Amino acid sequence: MYVRLTQMREGEKGVVVDIQGGIGVRQKLIGMGITPGARIVVIKSGKPGPFIIAIGNMRLALGRGVADRILLRREA
Repeated sequence: MYVRLTQMREGEKGVVVDIQGGIGVRQKLIGMGITPGARIVVIKSGKPGPFIIAIGNMRLALGRGVADRILLRREA
C-alpha cells in the first residue's frame, strides 16, 4: 500500500515509490536526493511546521505542499 509522506508519522520508515508533480518539483526533489528507491525516516511530522526527514545521514525540511507529492511504501 502506498501513502503520501504527509500521511506518515514520526519514526516511520518508507521507500520512495514516485514523485507526483511537474518537472520543476521533480527536479528539485531529485536534486535533494529524494529519488525512487530512496529510504526515508520521518523525524518530524510537520504539525506544525515543516516535515523533517532523514535520507541516510542527511536531514531535510519539506513544506506540506512538497511533502504531499512524495509517494512511499511503508517499511516495518
